[in-house]
Amino acid sequence: MNSVKSLAKRLIPRPAYLWAANRYRGVRRLFTYPDTARLGVVDYDEYWDKKAQAGLGILSPWRRKRAQVFTDLVSDGDSVLDLGVGDGALLKYMIEHKKISGYGLDVSQKAVDFCRAQGLNVDWADINKPFAEYLKGQFDYVILSEIIEHLPDPEKLLADLRPFIRKAFIVSVPNTGFHQHRLRLLMGKFPLQWVVTPGEHLRFWTRADFRWWARQIGFEVACEVPYEGTPGLKRWWPSLFAAAFVYVLRPKVK
Repeated sequence: MNSVKSLAKRLIPRPAYLWAANRYRGVRRLFTYPDTARLGVVDYDEYWDKKAQAGLGILSPWRRKRAQVFTDLVSDGDSVLDLGVGDGALLKYMIEHKKISGYGLDVSQKAVDFCRAQGLNVDWADINKPFAEYLKGQFDYVILSEIIEHLPDPEKLLADLRPFIRKAFIVSVPNTGFHQHRLRLLMGKFPLQWVVTPGEHLRFWTRADFRWWARQIGFEVACEVPYEGTPGLKRWWPSLFAAAFVYVLRPKVK
């Protein structure tokens, strides 16, 4: 199989190969499960050990698009907290492209150590404990990049963090209403939004669901960016053709 891929890469122009490879992966996801799939609890230190082998701190094309959206939404001089900072690639990108004050928290000590080695201001934190133990002041923005879908109670997380924001939350989530997920349901399989174990995602939102959910917990969607999905169509019909969104959530004024 690897030899076939190598031959295809040599014979087919790179743009055409990447387009075909992405289409193949998209079709395959309609019928199969990831080769990396296993059941059980994810050990995040083990996760970062494996991530290190693939190259920590490097933004994939997908993550780079998301990082650019986050960066465009903040202004020079803003203070930003990246919760679940991971390998720090997003925070580092934002600091390099905007004059912001960046700070990160993560539950994995290995991720924290890696970030610190890159010169980032990052600390360890357990989100199940009061944030007052880790945060001493407010931030203009708190970033929750692909975080809340992993939590059983994201409502509590936003409520606990609300006193620490001056302007807004910037949140990114997958769109469960994406047309590939709808097609997978038609094939008799639940939408595939995980890589290692089905337990990765505990909460799911379509575009309409997320807007309703935000209102229910006291926020307004001040901005919405469909940053990934079907080119062209994702902005024309985002609920169907956007694979993921970035939202700016501002507390509603009572």
